[in-house]
This record gives sequence, structure tokens and C-alpha cells, in this order.
Amino acid sequence: MEWNGAAADFPGDRCVHELVAEQAALLPAKIALVFGAERVSYGELEARAEGFARRLASRGVGPGQIVGVYLERGPALVVALLAVLKAGAGYTVLDTAFPVERLAAMTRQAGVSLVVTADELGWLPGLEFVSVDGVEAGVPVVSQASPGDVACVMFTSGSTGVPKGVVASHRSVVGTLTSQDFVHFGAGEVWLQCAPVSWDAFALELFGALLHGATCVLQPGQVPEPAVIAGLIAEHSITTVHVSASLLNFLVDEYPRAFVGVRQVMTGGEAASVAHLAALLGAYPRLRLVNGYSPVESMIFTACHTVRAEDLGRAAIPVGRPIANKRVYVLDGDLAPVPVGVVGELYMAGVGLADGYVGQSGLTALRFVANPFEPGERCYRTGDLVRWRGDGVLDFLGRADDQVKIRGFR
Repeated sequence: MEWNGAAADFPGDRCVHELVAEQAALLPAKIALVFGAERVSYGELEARAEGFARRLASRGVGPGQIVGVYLERGPALVVALLAVLKAGAGYTVLDTAFPVERLAAMTRQAGVSLVVTADELGWLPGLEFVSVDGVEAGVPVVSQASPGDVACVMFTSGSTGVPKGVVASHRSVVGTLTSQDFVHFGAGEVWLQCAPVSWDAFALELFGALLHGATCVLQPGQVPEPAVIAGLIAEHSITTVHVSASLLNFLVDEYPRAFVGVRQVMTGGEAASVAHLAALLGAYPRLRLVNGYSPVESMIFTACHTVRAEDLGRAAIPVGRPIANKRVYVLDGDLAPVPVGVVGELYMAGVGLADGYVGQSGLTALRFVANPFEPGERCYRTGDLVRWRGDGVLDFLGRADDQVKIRGFR
């Protein structure tokens, strides 16, 4: 379909940690992470991750495993994630703010047997633990991971039942965050990482920076704090920000000067407020403001729309067009495309599509179905209702069921 994402070359033969290592080789002295008074260069980040990867490998960590990472937001968390990937395994972030029962259920569902943490967790019986401070001397780890292997398992909120672990490959992350133009990616950007570490937006904010040699400023604490965000933007001259629609509304209302110096803002997770976006662009007319959309099953963003003045007279902001190498279909109940302007259910395909739900083959088969237009491929049935506009832009109209979203949670 001509309105689908353009084909673009991207490093689909590379893993996430390999691309970060390439940036470390090119820019060893460049600051990769900022956290409070701590500064971590790309060279230091690579060395620490490599050293910890050796320790993980000595504990038997390798391809086919999912390692839990239970650490508060900070450089140690990033080191641990990269080390897990270097060892050839995938990670799942266990948010320290989550209830014990939920964390235990997540580790069971993902088949986690080893957890990286600062302290042993007695409430997770039967698991092994390893401290992120430990390193092993020796030769560099030769990763056995391939681009199609699992990079991470991200859990849904569980508000419609038991949380589902969505399995994403290296290629899904790399394909979504490289060779794209929905925002500018480059070494000259300074990104803010404030999204909860269990969300797919965490990968956007962290690897959107690290895959391109940019600086990533980590907000202290586990949940976004508007006053802290405003302070960090000013203190570190942050240029690239992603916040949920409700958080953006609050920042516009209560911290209108927070976006001074910011070049690009991404928002999503729920319907954008036309009034708040109009106020933001009125105050910062040169700001690149992007409304993005995707369920976690299709990695971070599948469609994006750069908000323009003409959008601000509409009742709702569109979710836009598919980004590079991603495809969408608006179908009826018989899986036939509906005409322009007619409401249908949205199906997603292409780069970024998850492998499915960990440990839930039946649910995977129900939601990840055969692509009726591309033999041998799958697509994800979103349950969202949309329609094509005449200009090839998608309008989001709600759910096909009774779900609603409040502050990004279904």
C-alpha cells in the first residue's frame, strides 16, 4: 500500500549492544549517561558492560535465557542491560516500584532463573542473584546473539488481566530506532530518560540516544516527576523529550517554561489534547512536536504525526503515517481493506513486530495472525479502530472492545 512506511536500509544485521559498542569505539570520551553528579562516557560504559558481561557468562548466562534486572534507574541499570545483551541473553526490567506479587509473577512467566540486583531478594525464592558491581577479568565476551534473538521482554500493565510479557528482538529495537526520520537521531542530541523502566518508552529514550552517540540524562526515581523533568531540561540543555500525553498536559499547564531549548518533543500513550498542543506550539513555534502511536506489541512507535498548525483546528490530533519499514492495514471483519474514511480495525506488520507473548502460545496465535497480504509474514491485531484520511494519515477512533486508557494504562 502506497501509504505504508517507506522501505529504508537499516543495520538489520547488528544487535543493540553491537551498535552501542560501535559508538563507544567512535566516541570513547563522549558522555553517554548523566545521572545526578555522575557522568559516564561511552568508553567507560562499554568497559563496565563488557566486564560485567564476562561475569554473567561465567555464571552460564547465554542465548535463549531471560535475565531479570532489578535495579533502580541509574548507570548501573544501563550497564546491566548491555551486559545481559553482550552475554547473548535477553533482559526483562523488574521495576523496583512494583509490588512483590507482580514481580514474582513476571519472573515465573518469563522463565527467569537469574536476577541482577544490588541485594538478594528473599521474596523471589528459587532464583539465583548476581550483583552488578562484580566483574570478571579476561578477554572480551564474544556474543552469540543474533539480530533475531530476544533483546527484551516488556510486560503490559495487566489492567485487562494478567500482565503479558511481550518478546522483542534486537531487530525490532534497531529497526525502530535507526534509519528513521520521525525525529532527528544523532550524536548532537541530549535525550531525557524519564519513562518508567518497564515501559517500551524506556527503550526509546535510552537506546534512541545510545544507538546514535547522543547523551542520555537519567531522571532519578522510578516515576516521571514534572518538577524534576523541568529542572533537568534546563540544567543539561536537553534537546529531545518524550512524555505521555497526560504528563505533557501537566507540564504545559504548570511548567510552561520547561521546553526552553528543547528541539523535539514526542508524545503518545493516549489521546493528545488539542488545546495543550496548541498552547505548546504557540509558545514554541519552532518546536518539532510528534504524536506517536503503537501498542508495545509493535515496539514503541508504528505511526507518527508531526503536529502542524492546521491540525490544531481539528477535534483530535491524528496518529499519522507508518514510519519506515512498518506497515499497517485497516480491515473489516473479513480481513478485507476498508475504503478511505471508513472505520476498521488496525493491523500492524513489518519491522518492530514482537515475536509474541512469552509462555502464552495460545494468546500469541490469537493476536499475531497470518498476514493476508504478505505470505509467510505475520501481523498484529491491535483491537484499535482507525480510519484513513484522504491524505494518507490515520485517525485513531478508540477501541473495538470496552477498553479505555487513563494516563497510558489500559
